[in-house]
Amino acid sequence: MQHDRGWQDGRIYGEPIPGALEALRALLALRAVFVVTARSREHHANIAAWLRGHGFDAEVDDDPDRSHWTTRHTVLVTNKKLGAACYIDDRAVTFSGDWTEALATARHRMALTTDPAQGERP
Repeated sequence: MQHDRGWQDGRIYGEPIPGALEALRALLALRAVFVVTARSREHHANIAAWLRGHGFDAEVDDDPDRSHWTTRHTVLVTNKKLGAACYIDDRAVTFSGDWTEALATARHRMALTTDPAQGERP
């Protein structure tokens, strides 16, 4: 969903980003899918309801020991980073084995530099 109004105390709002629902359906046809959220557990039911309102089966993770999710066609909402083939994330820094590059990208994303290649303070 779009984040055009900021954090909003974790409340769920906004329309789906164009192509997101179709992409989620395509992923669910191939593998089990879960949504990892930074929102507190009190908002997980709202996220699942938002997904259901857009035509998906969704459930909230209630297993404190869960390490993986293998149920296809149902989206799990969790605050745990479970084992996965890949992650799609708007805040991720890809690590390709080069810590200098990863640190430079991280520093740039944290607004500590204006040049993503340098990773130094401006």
